[in-house]
Amino acid sequence: MSEKIQPISNPELRKAMEAMHAGQNGREEQMVTLNLLLIANLLSPVNVMQEPGEEAQVQFMLLSTEDGRAFLPAFTDLEQLKLGFPDDKQKTLVLTFADYARMILQDNAAEGLVVNAFGASLTLERPLVEFLDKVQQDQEKNAPPVVS
Repeated sequence: MSEKIQPISNPELRKAMEAMHAGQNGREEQMVTLNLLLIANLLSPVNVMQEPGEEAQVQFMLLSTEDGRAFLPAFTDLEQLKLGFPDDKQKTLVLTFADYARMILQDNAAEGLVVNAFGASLTLERPLVEFLDKVQQDQEKNAPPVVS
């Protein structure tokens, strides 16, 4: 039996980000948005290079600001990804916030994360990524054991 692949979609996160851009950006709205981000599966555009007979190498893309700072891009869904990467053959990986945090905090190439860079975006610079990563790790340590 084959599994049906579900498309990545984060309608609640996207709606929260759009509300923030519309001016609903109080502390409570920010907390809701960040909590949704922590549990989301996100699309990351990548370049995959493979020489014959060798393992494939994945290169994560970076987006640069006008002042030259680089950020890892993440997208809530395919529609948002297509705004900046319209090629139907664009390769993607599905990553979590924890995956992005690990890359940002272990490598100085990216100064942070930008979600939906070509729409109602959310930019998290390194200090906020580090803080949220610590909060998430602390929550996981204090989580009750899962009973199966």
